[in-house]
Amino acid sequence: MNLLTRYIAVAVLKGVATVLFVLIAVGTVMDFMAQLSDVGTAQYDLPAAAAYVALRIPRMVFQLLPAAALIGALLSLGNLAVHRELVVMRTSGISKLQLMRPVAIAGFTLMVIMAVLGESLAPSLGAYAREIRAAAMLDTEELVDGSSAWLKDGSHIVNFRREPNGLGFGGIYLFELDEDNGLRQIAHADTADIDQNNQWILGNYSETVFYGLEGVQADAKRQVIKDYGLSSELLNLSVVRHDLLDTNGLTRYIDYLEANDLDATQHLIAYWARMADIVSVLLMTMLALPFVFGGLRSAGTSARLLVGLLIGLTYYVTAQAFANSGQVFDFDPRVAAWLPSAILLLITTFALMRAR
Repeated sequence: MNLLTRYIAVAVLKGVATVLFVLIAVGTVMDFMAQLSDVGTAQYDLPAAAAYVALRIPRMVFQLLPAAALIGALLSLGNLAVHRELVVMRTSGISKLQLMRPVAIAGFTLMVIMAVLGESLAPSLGAYAREIRAAAMLDTEELVDGSSAWLKDGSHIVNFRREPNGLGFGGIYLFELDEDNGLRQIAHADTADIDQNNQWILGNYSETVFYGLEGVQADAKRQVIKDYGLSSELLNLSVVRHDLLDTNGLTRYIDYLEANDLDATQHLIAYWARMADIVSVLLMTMLALPFVFGGLRSAGTSARLLVGLLIGLTYYVTAQAFANSGQVFDFDPRVAAWLPSAILLLITTFALMRAR
């Protein structure tokens, strides 16, 4: 990497970092202010609220980095244009393609950061933040999407809720189907734990077995051990929102859903949208170049900021709209997730080709 390439790439990264810092600072303050209304509920105090907000920062960075990349690149490259540095570079024989290289390097760097955040850091810390808040407020609703979750494995269907402390499960209902998908057995347990061999230890257990015309048999025991083939890891994955699952966990849960002929559309869209968001940060960075070469070459900071905000907001709204329509209208999850980025790629390519 020569001196000029390093100079432009560092300028772009500094611009992005500055914009990102401002956006995160504003977002963090707003997030903390929103938590103040719940401070004092049960054991949810100011330190717990501060920890909750701090743990959500990586997720906020992941969400805001594409917009920050565009705005930061617009401001930093615009600053070079205002000070005639880009003009000097072009008149000295440096081509448009050579100027694209350092911007692309900056974009790839940001893309790597996005990948690290999106793969594990942001989802895992976000899930941990939610658990801290739920435990402090003694609220099981914070831990699951609703009061309970459902799982299916072969002939077994399980309905359960996770305990507020995250240890064990409660309110377990187990349904076993026969070969004709008729109900063979209903069981209930007040508590459940799963050992290292994936065996279920059920407390205050009761079951009702149906024998067709032969009658019904009911039984109750203080504790039983059952083997249902469902691991504690799978149960934990099922009660966590898809945006709080790391990519590995999201992939495993998608595999489970597809293996049991269950609808995985929502999770597939979340998976592919995460991949598309990572790519979008590179496209957003590159999109700043044609604006600097073109109409915004001599524009002020406020004009560049406005353009960046409008494009970033448009992309975000479009991505959300396609994600929602993909679930409602049963689009292919890959199309629903990647189409906004594909449109952004076409716009970026067309704008770069026309830039002078």
